Amino acid sequence: MYLHRAHFFLVPDADDLAHLKEQAGINRVNMSPDNGFLFPTRDSLSISLEKIDRLTPSQFEQFVSGLLERSECSITRRGGRANDMAADVLATNHDGVYIAVQCKHTRTGRNVGAATMYEVNGTATPEHGAKVALVVTNGGFTKSALAFAQRHEIRTVGRDELAKWADGSLTLADILGEAYVDY
Repeated sequence: MYLHRAHFFLVPDADDLAHLKEQAGINRVNMSPDNGFLFPTRDSLSISLEKIDRLTPSQFEQFVSGLLERSECSITRRGGRANDMAADVLATNHDGVYIAVQCKHTRTGRNVGAATMYEVNGTATPEHGAKVALVVTNGGFTKSALAFAQRHEIRTVGRDELAKWADGSLTLADILGEAYVDY
C-alpha cells in the first residue's frame, strides 16, 4: 500500500489481480501490443483491428478516449451509460472545439445504420453543446448513414480509418477537417 493524497490504494500482485478479474467476471482481452503496454499509452493504441474487434463495447469506448487523449484532447466523459443521449465520449481538443463522440463497437462486417446518425444529429449540439459530432466504429456505415452524416456534417470513422488513427498515420485533424480549427 502507499499513501496518495490521504487515500490508501492496495496494489495487488499479478496473481491477486487475475483472481479479482475472474471474480468480477471481467471479459479479459489482451489489448496490449507486442511491447506489453496497456492503453492508453501512445504505443499501445496501435493495437490491431483483430484486438479491437475483441474489445467489449465499454473497452472500445475507453480505447477511443485514449485515441482522443493522444490527439491532445481533454476528456469530459469517458464511456457511455444508460441515457447518455448518443454521446459515449465528450472531449475538447487543444483549439477548444467541443466534440461529442458516439462509439459503435460492432461484430466484424456489420454496418452502423442511419438511425444512429439521427440520434447523434439530434443530441450532439442541442443536448451536449458540441461543435462537432463524431461517430466511430470498428465496422462500417450504411450508404444512408453516410449520406445523412455528410448532409449534417457528422464526422465518421469506419474500420479503415480507425486502423490508421490507431497506428498514428491518421490524425484527429485529418478526421475532423476544417471543423477542427474553424470554430
